[in-house]
Amino acid sequence: MLLTMESKTAAAHKLEQLIAQGRAKAGEVIDHVMNNQPADRLQSGATLSFDAGDGHGVHVSFGDSEAGTIRLKLHRHAVQQMAQTTDLPIKFIDGLLTTPETWAKELLAHNLSTMFSNRFRKQRYLLRSVQGEVRGFLSDRYRRLDSRPIIEAFATEVQRKGAMPYAGYVTDTKVAIQAIMPEVYEPVPGELVAYGLSLENSDFGNGALSVRAYLLRIWCSNLAITQEEMRQVHLGRRLDESMIYSQRTYELDAETTVSALRDVIGTQLNAESLHNRMESIRQANATAVDPSSAKETLKKVLLKSETDEVIDAYNSPDTYNLPAGNTNWRLSNAISWVAGKTEDTERKLELMKIAGDVLPKPSGIAVAPTAKAA
Repeated sequence: MLLTMESKTAAAHKLEQLIAQGRAKAGEVIDHVMNNQPADRLQSGATLSFDAGDGHGVHVSFGDSEAGTIRLKLHRHAVQQMAQTTDLPIKFIDGLLTTPETWAKELLAHNLSTMFSNRFRKQRYLLRSVQGEVRGFLSDRYRRLDSRPIIEAFATEVQRKGAMPYAGYVTDTKVAIQAIMPEVYEPVPGELVAYGLSLENSDFGNGALSVRAYLLRIWCSNLAITQEEMRQVHLGRRLDESMIYSQRTYELDAETTVSALRDVIGTQLNAESLHNRMESIRQANATAVDPSSAKETLKKVLLKSETDEVIDAYNSPDTYNLPAGNTNWRLSNAISWVAGKTEDTERKLELMKIAGDVLPKPSGIAVAPTAKAA
């Protein structure tokens, strides 16, 4: 049945609280991006040497015309990228990284030194570092996108459309920031939701620049991130020694991306888009889901423990944290509910996307074209 005016007022108050709580997290993402721009260095494989770093991880060294020899720590993500580049087994590399004894790091350093000084000596790589640590080991065709104007444009443009920065996530290699419209909607009787946009980016090759819409079920804060509305792959022309330090090229690339981002925000935060998103919830709420069939489908995208937890939640009598009924909308919320309890930030975001993927795709929403590489 339809909720009373008192219930809707309480939901609006709950949304205000969520926005107030999340605003600080969004601010942390903005501060992090503004204060942690990566340093870029272009090096050939022949110039790289590796050592065990006194038993605390692996370090890479190379010469610099101004600073002499530079020695930097290697983040696990960068080492995994090296494994992919050299075709070294990632499981073998990861095993050495996580073994506490010094010999494991020495063996890993030896393998990397041998591969880059011989087989890959002529190839060039972009090393992106923050605070003395290489977090991205990338192709010399990697398209650097200055995250500062992108994040700033997102925060400014969503507010111009009436949305507010709501939440944010920061990992060593990825950031995400979310904005939300401060209105409560009731697409089906008794279900109160909010709507917003989520931006995600990595300066270190851990995913493309991506903008997605999302739906937030207010009472339990279940959040489902829907299909991509913008995707900017970090791939451009091959870097040379002048391009890597060309600030003008960097700025022009950022301007192109910011322009496309504004188009996407304008397209997604309008009345037509909102109507179509609410319609997708109505469709999901009207679509019956058999738990056994759902379990088989979820096994393809979730871990076994996650699948079991989602199905247990779906089959439970809980109608506060999850919508009532055996529906697609309840299944999406069961996944979101598990996501909310997941501590690993990147996995949490992935689960939120999976929760959005099981919902019907809204029709009639125009997607802004992806910005082309400069």
